[in-house]
Amino acid sequence: MSEPPNLATAAAGQLAAQLLERSRQLDAAHDELRRCSYEYAQAENAYRKAKALAYLAAEGPVAERQAIVDSKCEAERFHAHLADGLRSAALESVRSQRAQLTALQTLINATRSEIELARTGPEC
Repeated sequence: MSEPPNLATAAAGQLAAQLLERSRQLDAAHDELRRCSYEYAQAENAYRKAKALAYLAAEGPVAERQAIVDSKCEAERFHAHLADGLRSAALESVRSQRAQLTALQTLINATRSEIELARTGPEC
């Protein structure tokens, strides 16, 4: 048997509050993704610039020049790769928040249907 309408309504209210909180969390995750994407772009730009300048300054055969470039650009490469990882993690957070929001929407729709059924009874 279904819950009395007042309990189902209370559950719907709780789900709606959770939905609003998840929505806020999704907004925060989007902001973090935007920030991480910007930092990644800056770090990648700094790495590419340092790499190009180091390559121009290096002398010798190609393999030797590449080794010199890798050595001179180690910090910039590290920061660019770290920023890329953080950006990927932020993107996964956004995806996770979206999935949780969708699950809550499904629960709210099911609760709404239960309230309607309790109010009107089953259709025959």
